[in-house]
Amino acid sequence: MTSKETCLLPTSAGEARSRGRRRIFYAIFLFSLFLGLVGGVSMGLTEDGDLKFSSTTAWSLAAFGALLIGGFSIWFYKWADEVEVKDNLWANTVALHVAFAVGVPWAFLAEMGHAPGVNPVMLFLIMAGSAALYYTAVKLWRML
Repeated sequence: MTSKETCLLPTSAGEARSRGRRRIFYAIFLFSLFLGLVGGVSMGLTEDGDLKFSSTTAWSLAAFGALLIGGFSIWFYKWADEVEVKDNLWANTVALHVAFAVGVPWAFLAEMGHAPGVNPVMLFLIMAGSAALYYTAVKLWRML
């Protein structure tokens, strides 16, 4: 296959290419929002006890979720342009460093009895929030 066959973006420069990039970005954004909605509703229903799953069903759903996220990631990196990929990789790098900068001291303080135990949900939210903050700041900076 040539690059023209695998690229969704038009080969011409200018407004058509910009519209194509924007369309792909919004498709990826809306699909990720949909995944978050499905995951959030599912977690809410199972946490409240409204849905009861056997161990096999729960592991099957977890494996399906992992495959869906992996497939989404492959799709994103295949169709996103190099600037979008760079921004996302940097945002994830910053988030990982923030998670280590918060999580390691927190774990040490918890081990010494000066702080409550490390809460993985809180650490994940800090990590996701720092990635979103960095990504938003970069996008806003480029708009100026």
